[in-house]
Amino acid sequence: MEEKKEKLKWYESGYCITALIIATIVAAIICSQSFAVVGDSSLSVFSSVINHNASYLLILIYFIVLMTNKGKKYFNYLNIFLIFIYLISTITSFLTLIQSFSLNTIYLFLENIILLIYLVHTMLRDTRLWGELHLSKSPFNEISNEGYYYAIVVVVVFGLVINLISTVVISGLFVSILDTIYVLLFGRYIYLYRDYLDYNKLDSENEGNFDDIKKDIKDALDKTDLDDKIVDTVDKITGKTKNKSESTKKGDD
Repeated sequence: MEEKKEKLKWYESGYCITALIIATIVAAIICSQSFAVVGDSSLSVFSSVINHNASYLLILIYFIVLMTNKGKKYFNYLNIFLIFIYLISTITSFLTLIQSFSLNTIYLFLENIILLIYLVHTMLRDTRLWGELHLSKSPFNEISNEGYYYAIVVVVVFGLVINLISTVVISGLFVSILDTIYVLLFGRYIYLYRDYLDYNKLDSENEGNFDDIKKDIKDALDKTDLDDKIVDTVDKITGKTKNKSESTKKGDD
């Protein structure tokens, strides 16, 4: 076990990925805010920075809480919160795409929709919603873990190329690189959790959750009247022991 831990790469460690995501988000927020202050102070730029940082702040809260004991206890509820954030981001990017059709808006929408689908089909697999929403029958559930992750990599690289071509200021380029790093790390975070479910906890075709499994086991045990059988067995053993003891006593007399 210790030997296995020593061979663990940084990109295979959930804790390391989480720490890197937090550091990247903090760097992106600080850089984008400082560049907005010293650069163009127009209302449109300032509004864009606020929207950009608002999403990052909410995701930062998710990861910071996740590193606490309370966060680990309510992990599934935090994942619902994370999915809600990306649902809002996806709707916003779709509306932006309709209003302003360009390579950049297409890239942002593709990035958000892929991450949203990936999150839903990964983070909900250990919850009651997985069975209630019949997500195991979703066509997106047939996409492999590697398929999702490499799709994210392709889209992010495509977006970075667009930003490298269209960005004319060094500050915008720097923030774009940080955004790219964040998305790659976040995609890796989802990948590691899905990998954990596949090989350590759940079957990929799981249609329910562990509460259902435990309930089925309990019902099966109740039907077998296990307690009554144990009591009957104990009574029989006690009876045989008592009879043997009496026989021995009579023989001594």
